[in-house]
Amino acid sequence: MKLAIAKNNDHVHEFFGSCNEFVLVDIEEGKVVSTEEIFNDVETHKLRPNFLRKLGVNALVIKGLGLTAYELLKENGIELYTSEPILIEDAIQAYLRNELKLMDVPAGAHC
Repeated sequence: MKLAIAKNNDHVHEFFGSCNEFVLVDIEEGKVVSTEEIFNDVETHKLRPNFLRKLGVNALVIKGLGLTAYELLKENGIELYTSEPILIEDAIQAYLRNELKLMDVPAGAHC
């Protein structure tokens, strides 16, 4: 299972449209086996869902995103979890403990 966390310095990013950095977390049997930071300023937010899918991402943690990004991520089979802009490490642990809320509707600046 591969989790992507939208990154803003050391915290969860607030908005998908302005996010170019992600932490990719490989999880096996409920444990983190590896992490990797990626930077992508080539794809626009409309192309980034497909980019994340091609990286094998199954779920994304971010504070919010607009309707278009929400729909594109869902079309690419990526589950969406919402988080306040907490430390990345805290977000990983919250995900592992099933404490993050699944985003069932878009929640962002364009909604």
